[in-house]
Amino acid sequence: MNVASPISSVVPSLDGPVLEVLAGSAVPLSLSEVHRRATRGALNGVRKVLGRLVREGVVLVVPGGYLFNRDHIVAPAVESLVRLRATFLARLHAEVATWSYQPDLVGIFGSFARRDGDSASDIDIVIIGEERCPDDVLDDLARRVLTWTGNRAQVVALTALDLRKLRSTNEPILAEWRRDLVVVHGDVVVLGEVSR
Repeated sequence: MNVASPISSVVPSLDGPVLEVLAGSAVPLSLSEVHRRATRGALNGVRKVLGRLVREGVVLVVPGGYLFNRDHIVAPAVESLVRLRATFLARLHAEVATWSYQPDLVGIFGSFARRDGDSASDIDIVIIGEERCPDDVLDDLARRVLTWTGNRAQVVALTALDLRKLRSTNEPILAEWRRDLVVVHGDVVVLGEVSR
């Protein structure tokens, strides 16, 4: 799965990001705004994609710009593709809820959290609890993430003592987690305050 733009895993052309932008908006968007939000392709390329999507009826030209046609027969499929990131996070949350081991915090960091990776990116997960997460749970989680997304999981499992050691040495990874972590379970407050 492309961690920056999951829809691109299924729609690898410029159509994917354009559809993602339009399906994520309830208001009409100008050509330049669609281009800016898509963060891919040239302005002329976005114009061509919009023209084709308008001819197909998937996108409407309305006062103010372009609007995703939610009444089109493909709208539910597109909306499902746009929600791939949220679907993955919901699956991960549901998986953690089944564990007998209940950590204080489970979160995703790295390229998935920053939305700047690609299909080859790992999905970086941190698990923090009073005790270390059991190896069988970690192995099963890594298998599930690979099955769900096609991406390998890099799981960092820490105990509360490990976390205290990281805090005492002001490890840079803590600042990254405080800034970018997508919390799946628990509360980011577990990471503590930044030491000065």
